[in-house]
Amino acid sequence: MSNGQDLSKRIRLRFNQNRFKADFWEIYGIPIAFVFLFILFSFLHENFLSFDNIMNILRATSIIAIVAIGTTILMISGNIDISMASTMAVAGVVTVGLIVDFNVNQIIAILCGLAAGCLCGLINSIFVIFIRIPSFIATLATMSIYRGFCFIYTKGYSIYGDQITDAYKFIGRGYLLKIPMPVIIMIILFAIFIIIFKYTKLGLYTYAIGSNEKVALLSGVNSKRVKIILFILGGFTSAIGGIIMTSRLGSVQGGLATGMEFGIITAAVLGGVSLAGGKGVVSRTLLGALLLGILNNAMVLLNISSFWQMVTSGGVLLFALGLDSLKSRQE
Repeated sequence: MSNGQDLSKRIRLRFNQNRFKADFWEIYGIPIAFVFLFILFSFLHENFLSFDNIMNILRATSIIAIVAIGTTILMISGNIDISMASTMAVAGVVTVGLIVDFNVNQIIAILCGLAAGCLCGLINSIFVIFIRIPSFIATLATMSIYRGFCFIYTKGYSIYGDQITDAYKFIGRGYLLKIPMPVIIMIILFAIFIIIFKYTKLGLYTYAIGSNEKVALLSGVNSKRVKIILFILGGFTSAIGGIIMTSRLGSVQGGLATGMEFGIITAAVLGGVSLAGGKGVVSRTLLGALLLGILNNAMVLLNISSFWQMVTSGGVLLFALGLDSLKSRQE
């Protein structure tokens, strides 16, 4: 009997130790990696800590971080949207197309671009919620459809013209108190979404659905309505990212933001969002995006080949997914 009790205690102790390690790295892993890389690269290159370079990192990270907000909240609910880059292109094409081809007021055009992004999110939600296609498959299909419509409208050419004024370009190129406008927009959006998903019922319901949708339904949560809202918000953040990108470029083309899905999803996973749903924090997605930004910036400063940058980015994503898998098994 005593041997059985001793064995039980040892198993319980070992489990608690493993759980402590998992919790420790879940909470402090990304901040520790962030600080470590920041210190390391500051020694490896003298210009890394310069104000201009820090602003470059933040500006380069801002669009991915903004779009990753929508990815994060969807993944917390147990869904995923991989059409976000194509949605960025749709919003950009609608906005710039209205300004250049139809001489529409820039504010109205921006609002139409945002509405187009929300519509893309709504369409995704219809396929996922009502037709019941898995979110990965549904958004894989809409990713191609949205991108195709962008190329059909642009005919493979860039859209630009004098109608795109400095006021519109200020969104992506301007500065306020020496801080790039995309960075300011990023900070404002993160503040809003952190408050929403920490202090409102929408946040509570999102975590409940991601943890166990059946239990959430029994508790009176309208999961369909919540998921529709989340997909629309995902389209909204993608649209903002697309508009900022076109503002910075001063033009748009059908291939806008092609391939950005990888960095967006990596930022969310690095931030600690679980692929199984129910776990994740919006604020940590910003840390994940900044970690990617620091890595990419440092490799450019150190003249590391872009091919190795691709290898590194893929390795970072695999590492983050591996940690998530190990953590899920321990739980």
